[in-house]
Amino acid sequence: MSAKTYGMSLHSLAKEEGLEDKILSELRLVSELFEEHPDYVKILDAPQIEHSELMTILNDDFFGKVNRYTLNFLKLLSEKHMVHHLSDCFKEYERIYNSENNISVVDVTTAKALNDNLLERLTERLEKKTGGKIVLKKHIDESCIGGIVIETDESRIDASIKTELEKIRKALTK
Repeated sequence: MSAKTYGMSLHSLAKEEGLEDKILSELRLVSELFEEHPDYVKILDAPQIEHSELMTILNDDFFGKVNRYTLNFLKLLSEKHMVHHLSDCFKEYERIYNSENNISVVDVTTAKALNDNLLERLTERLEKKTGGKIVLKKHIDESCIGGIVIETDESRIDASIKTELEKIRKALTK
């Protein structure tokens, strides 16, 4: 089975149990934790370590801290030596969750951090345009010089000074 299939299956179970939000939140936190500690993931994926020892490690670290479905999901990935795919499982889970809840993830790249007022106004405008909820993922890229780049799965609006300067350079070199 692929990471996509595992993510879809977990979402289906979470939906049946009314735990979609909780498991989404836990998957996000565990994914971030695993990204910060790649050696831990290697241990959980290691075929040389006894199954019972891996289950003990997961129980010690996660029992009582995450929902039993999340813990059992981690155990299943460990049994299959697929813990390194947790991030991909999470992405698929989140994609389905967002689709079902009319949530669009929008990447916003600027040269400097936007203040809260600008972020709020941008979110309101995008929500009005899409008719759904918007989650902004903010990125700082000083090479933009100024302006903004807004990206969704369907479109890209590049109003950065860097791009405008590139257009002028190309026009002048023709």
